[in-house]
Amino acid sequence: MPTGTGRSRSMRTPDSILEAQYAQSETPSERVQRRRHMRSPAPSADTRRRPPSASGPQLPEEEDGDCMIMEVRPGLKLENAGVLQVGPQSFQASFNGAANRALRDIGQKSKDIIDALGELQARGIQHVASLPELVLVGDQSSGKSSLMSAIAGLSLPRSSGTCTRCPIHIRVSRADEWSCRVFLKQDYEYCPPTHQLTERNVTNANKFPPWVKLDPSRQVRREFKTVRDQFDSEETETVLRCAQAAILNPGTHYSFFIPKLKGEAPESTRQQLLEQIKKKEETADAQFSPNTVALEVKGPELADLNFYDLPGVFMNARRAEDSFLEKVVQNLTREYISRPSAIILCAVPMNQDPENSLALKMIRALRAETRCLGIMTKADLLPKDDHAASNWIAMLNGRAHKTGFGYFITSRQGSDLEEQNKMEEAFFNRTADETGQWPDAFDEFKEKCGVDKLKAYLSMKLSEEFSKILPEVKEKVNTRLLDLDQQLQNYPDPPPNPELEVMKSLAEFTIRVKDRVMSQDFMSMWDGHIGDTFKKHIVNQKPRFNVKDNAKPSKPSVIIDLDGDSPTNSPTVRKRSAPGMDAPQSTSKRQRGQQANGVVKTETPDRPVFPSTPQHVRGVTPAGTPTRGPRPSKSLMDVRNLIRRAAIPGQPGLVSASVYEPLYTESAKTWAPHLEKFIKDTFQFLQAEIMRILDASFAHLKNRAVYKESLEHMRVFVEAHKAELRAQLQLIYSLESKRLFTKDEEALKRNQAAERSILVRHRNHFRIAAHNGEELCTVPKVEDMTDEERKQEETKMARELKNLGPDPFEPELNVAAYIRGYYLTAANRFVDYVSIHVMSGLLPRVASVIETYLHEKLGLTGLVTTQEVLQRLMSEGPEIEQKRRDLRAEKETLDGAMDIIVNLERREAAAAAAAAASASQYTNGFDASQADSMVSLEAGHPNGVGGDRGTVYSATAYGDA
Repeated sequence: MPTGTGRSRSMRTPDSILEAQYAQSETPSERVQRRRHMRSPAPSADTRRRPPSASGPQLPEEEDGDCMIMEVRPGLKLENAGVLQVGPQSFQASFNGAANRALRDIGQKSKDIIDALGELQARGIQHVASLPELVLVGDQSSGKSSLMSAIAGLSLPRSSGTCTRCPIHIRVSRADEWSCRVFLKQDYEYCPPTHQLTERNVTNANKFPPWVKLDPSRQVRREFKTVRDQFDSEETETVLRCAQAAILNPGTHYSFFIPKLKGEAPESTRQQLLEQIKKKEETADAQFSPNTVALEVKGPELADLNFYDLPGVFMNARRAEDSFLEKVVQNLTREYISRPSAIILCAVPMNQDPENSLALKMIRALRAETRCLGIMTKADLLPKDDHAASNWIAMLNGRAHKTGFGYFITSRQGSDLEEQNKMEEAFFNRTADETGQWPDAFDEFKEKCGVDKLKAYLSMKLSEEFSKILPEVKEKVNTRLLDLDQQLQNYPDPPPNPELEVMKSLAEFTIRVKDRVMSQDFMSMWDGHIGDTFKKHIVNQKPRFNVKDNAKPSKPSVIIDLDGDSPTNSPTVRKRSAPGMDAPQSTSKRQRGQQANGVVKTETPDRPVFPSTPQHVRGVTPAGTPTRGPRPSKSLMDVRNLIRRAAIPGQPGLVSASVYEPLYTESAKTWAPHLEKFIKDTFQFLQAEIMRILDASFAHLKNRAVYKESLEHMRVFVEAHKAELRAQLQLIYSLESKRLFTKDEEALKRNQAAERSILVRHRNHFRIAAHNGEELCTVPKVEDMTDEERKQEETKMARELKNLGPDPFEPELNVAAYIRGYYLTAANRFVDYVSIHVMSGLLPRVASVIETYLHEKLGLTGLVTTQEVLQRLMSEGPEIEQKRRDLRAEKETLDGAMDIIVNLERREAAAAAAAAASASQYTNGFDASQADSMVSLEAGHPNGVGGDRGTVYSATAYGDA
């Protein structure tokens, strides 16, 4: 019995039976495909499989013969000298047809998945969803180029330095005809350095100098050239060299590097162009680029794979000035290894010590061993000493340099692909001594030897990984599409009738502004937030007077503020300590004395506690209110001195009118910052409302010049009205702060009486406390007292005042009461004038001029709007146009990606339905009595090698559809 793999036995069934089985289970096109010569996955000297002969049944062949093989159960018995009895022929044909279809469906599913994955990667959706990908890494001279050529099924540049200067993305898939399309993928922009680059320029923020990452919307993929001659390796290599030269010379348009293939131009022209490209290649703008040369290779009998080949990492650059490239290339390798969905292929040459592999060290440092598949290259160069194989066998058994997916072994000798394939097969089968002797110690790993087995395994593994994450990728793409739709709503297309849209928006804006600023709701909001606050601030600046005699306001920090609401600011009463009990730090003893009338007692200023008059309106000044420190206060002695200086000789008892004015104007001048804040807050409030209405009215034109111009015009509009109102209010402020004047005598008398009552009450509390030897600490607020408490206070005060006599500061108290009364009269008048200028002046004026203001400023006042005006108003800035193009380009990319995913899901669903129907047909035709003699089609080893020697294999090659 012949051996199919060197480890399992095989046999042939009669040709007539096989032809009958095929006739029932395959289409005519499948029959043609089956009868083509196909490469055998088993390594042997003759690797061509031929269709069964029509000459009739054949007997079992010798060991070196070809065979059609299928897996059978171990207990299978052979009878009748070469005719395999496996049950009723009708059932046998039905079973084999279903089995063949199942195998074809598995292969087709894998192809569909890999094709979909490749198309998604080519569309560049990695910024949305991480896709599984094969990443080929290794040190320089590790055999990566030969390995990549074998996996891709085409001859790639292998000259020194030609395949190590930019990443190469290769997508391999099956098709009826062979082709190789080359693309240039630009993800980075070249920024010419202004100085010699060194290792210091390579940082975490700038990993690939002089290249800078582009925004995903600016990344492009350009088709470069297509090669259709599979057997002209020189032509393929030329195109790839030119593509790399284009990548490395971003300063020259890529079309300059597109070569003329044979037959496209005279040979002399071709060679001249290639010479020019070669010169550019030798004097390239950059020695390295993170941009990608992408290949789409299609053809019959190709595995379905998608992978990246990276420049080999190295420790020492050839030139000292290029030493920065060591870190740049290592950074690139780390970036690809770090991708969570990457399956890493690490090339480790068997003629070198794996302990020295920089690529393996980087993989381990990034903790990516579980996603790594090691590939032992250059097996034919394995040293011939007795212990050379031990390290590599330890790696294959997982005892050293362990990786998540184990290791495969390759040997690529020869000048072209066909020769390399034959020599590799002969080398591992030990049928070609001139290629080197493959040690017997590796026999147990024979299923790991050869590029064909490697490609089959990679295709299966990539398909598995993508199938796992397909729902997640679909969800992320769909989420991003929804986000793009939302963003594109902010960048709508131009309206079909621009003039109508502009006029409608303007009309809506003016009507809504007029209605809003004149509405009761708007005015009430303004008054509550700004008007009332302004009034509180102005009234709060009422003049303050210290009602204690001999008070010296030189220490304001100890003045008791009767105007405040805080309990700590209100005076209280406590007993004085004896004169000898003063604080130790006092330099003089407290003295108690009487004035000439023997009533009011005085205190030395070493422990001043100076109560001041309360305000009529109590309130805490809000944060942010303009202030210039504590409000100034005047003592009664200050007032007395003013009266004396202004007194006319010979007119005792009269208080000059000139005493009142400076006391009032000092407080009135504090209005200026509060007035400015009032103006600022008013126009912030008004502008916010106008801009809100403008945004709503021009919502569909926000990206057009008409909206931007309207915004600017309305800002100017608001500023102009602000300046006008400020001039009006400044005039009112100037008049109020210059002198005393009022015709409202009734209001003045009412305010003066109220303020005098407050001053006298606090003054009397102080006098009584001083007479009784007590310190004044707290005076309860009248409004907080009950009627009974007020009566008790009046009774007590009347009784105590009988012993004190007249107040010697009565004239000063009258002056203070008049000043505070007049201040309140003037302040209320000022607040009214300021507010009415807004309510009855500003707002109606805005409502009246807004209707025509924007029309005039935008140039829309004519009977007919000119085309130039409309074109200006509807224009967009270059940033907006670019943003819309970018969003649409990304949406188009992701729409295509979603189509790919949906189509893949449909094909999988259809395949599952077909498989279910086939299984149902098989079950309905099953005869249980034939179960013992029935052929079983069982899954083999993941790498295409079965278990015991009694197992034989089907004619469908592993990984084929």
